[in-house]
Amino acid sequence: MSISLEQRSVLLDILRREVVPTNGCTDPISVAYSVAVARKAASGEVTSLRVSVNPGLFKNAQGVGIPGSSARGLLIAAALGCVAGNPDRKYQVIEGIRDSDVARATALVQSGIVDVDIDWGHDSLFIETELVTASGSVRVVTVDKYLNVVSVERTDGVQVSVGSSKGVEAGEPCPISTFELDELVEFANFLPLRDVSMIEDGIRMNMDMAGEGLHLDNGFGHQLAALVQKGDLGSGMATRAQVLCSAASQARMSGSRLPVMSSAGSGNHGITVFLTCVAAAEALGSSHEELVRSLILANLVTVYVKAFTGTLSAMCGCGVAAGVGATVGVVYLLKGTTMEMLGAMMNMVGSISGVVCDGAKEGCSLKVALASGWAVESALLAASGAIVPSCDGIVAPDMRSLLGNLGLVSGEGMKNSNRVVIGIMQRSEAGGQPGC
Repeated sequence: MSISLEQRSVLLDILRREVVPTNGCTDPISVAYSVAVARKAASGEVTSLRVSVNPGLFKNAQGVGIPGSSARGLLIAAALGCVAGNPDRKYQVIEGIRDSDVARATALVQSGIVDVDIDWGHDSLFIETELVTASGSVRVVTVDKYLNVVSVERTDGVQVSVGSSKGVEAGEPCPISTFELDELVEFANFLPLRDVSMIEDGIRMNMDMAGEGLHLDNGFGHQLAALVQKGDLGSGMATRAQVLCSAASQARMSGSRLPVMSSAGSGNHGITVFLTCVAAAEALGSSHEELVRSLILANLVTVYVKAFTGTLSAMCGCGVAAGVGATVGVVYLLKGTTMEMLGAMMNMVGSISGVVCDGAKEGCSLKVALASGWAVESALLAASGAIVPSCDGIVAPDMRSLLGNLGLVSGEGMKNSNRVVIGIMQRSEAGGQPGC
């Protein structure tokens, strides 16, 4: 390998940190985790629980189902973190909750002592939890990444030691952005498979979630499969990817208790990356090793994109991050070149990069379907020589410039979109709009 042992170690550490199991949508789960950390540091009966989050996290978490509960959003997530959360389990902080836990959390919310508000002063991910008991209070601060707790402080001034995210400190550039695409491909080609058991686990977990979603009679995945059987849709690899991804996403957004393997901090990103490549491998007759290696690369590219767009984005991350990662994975399965991989990325950025994120909910399954289907088509087009010109719009001829442009539009260019989307969501909720 031409990449050094140190570089190999960095990339493997990124994979192990960014490809992890999660139960439930990572946005409300991050709040449950923050509250669970505070509760662990406190003693006595809780008398007040206040959580402040940045606008993007509020938007993403407010309408999504919580595993094991019929309720949605941040209030129940915070309450469950308080009464039943285990911070040692990270993204699986509320895994295994019982009906009695849900009842206690619901009672806590109904008592009026749980409050969640928006901190408009933070554009990037931010969570501040203030938990008060008869014995004192605890303040927990999370920044930039979902589980990156940077401060746990009690009323007595004691700073509690926390297991903060390892590797990248808040605000520092992700080291993956120092790599070139051909180095990521080389790493994927030669990494011993014994080092990436999480990829094997992810294939199984995410396919299990798709199986659950396919049993939702009115689910998008179920109905897409029915349209294929009727002959109204084709049965190629793009449609297969859409069926699997939309089914898994809808089951997860509805509050399934099953875990999924996430990618770059998002379960829906993980669904998009893993199941798009699974569908392509099925259609192409790829070996299991080829599938695993394509997923090593696809997950790394997804993390690479997020280094430019941030953990939370005004654009749909399944399209602009996971979709870009997935299309590179598909080109890998097609045995394409790095130039064709870049071309597929250019096709994705030049087409669906403007899809807005309007929060996590069942409708995300259609956006995931869009991303996965177009990831396959972008890969096939690039492999055939059909690539969006590098001078088109925000498209650029190299990976770093391409994703830099994407990050600028997603960040500076769409800075006000969260405020507008949240306003619409709150008006719909206040007006009692059916289904809200």
